[in-house]
Amino acid sequence: MKKGTLVGASLAVLGVVALLTATPLVGSKVGFDEAIRIAGSYASASRSPEVAVEEVMEFEDNYYVLYVEKATGTGAFEMLIDKTTGRIFPEYGPNMMWNTKYGHGAMMRGGMGGVMGGSYGGMMGGWSQPLGPAQVTAEEAERIAQRWLDEAYPGTEADEAHAFHGYYTIHVTRDGRVSGMLSVNGYTGSVWYHGWHGAFIQSREA
Repeated sequence: MKKGTLVGASLAVLGVVALLTATPLVGSKVGFDEAIRIAGSYASASRSPEVAVEEVMEFEDNYYVLYVEKATGTGAFEMLIDKTTGRIFPEYGPNMMWNTKYGHGAMMRGGMGGVMGGSYGGMMGGWSQPLGPAQVTAEEAERIAQRWLDEAYPGTEADEAHAFHGYYTIHVTRDGRVSGMLSVNGYTGSVWYHGWHGAFIQSREA
């Protein structure tokens, strides 16, 4: 690579990092509209035109962003935005550990991963995520989620399953209002509750 090209690429990367980690004034808080702008900027800077923002949700502790593949409508990956600093980063849990295209496993296999990082492995047990099509259907994932909720959070309901590569993410509702989120592994049927959001506030679809 020519020196000029390398320097230009490095500056471009630094510019993106600066854009996505810009810190608001001391004492300020990232508003919902600003979170939507950050989410859109990330899509444009990282993978455009492959992915797009489908939904931004505000919770008590963070903003949640759902990115989908434009060509297929399949969930690509999930990100969180810090409400104090505006920093956008990969969501914990299934998004990193179970995502077979954009998560840990994809990177280790030399695939299309890149938003995540680290080693590939299973959740809390060391199992290895299989390759190939998911064995659990969306309908089965919803039934699995509901059975789990009946035991863990009686009175809550599993909404429609949103397919990602290797897993499903499902909104949890109580009395018709979002109260949380969980994911179901597309190969094992394991359930992982997203316990890091806090109370739901509002959402907006792209």
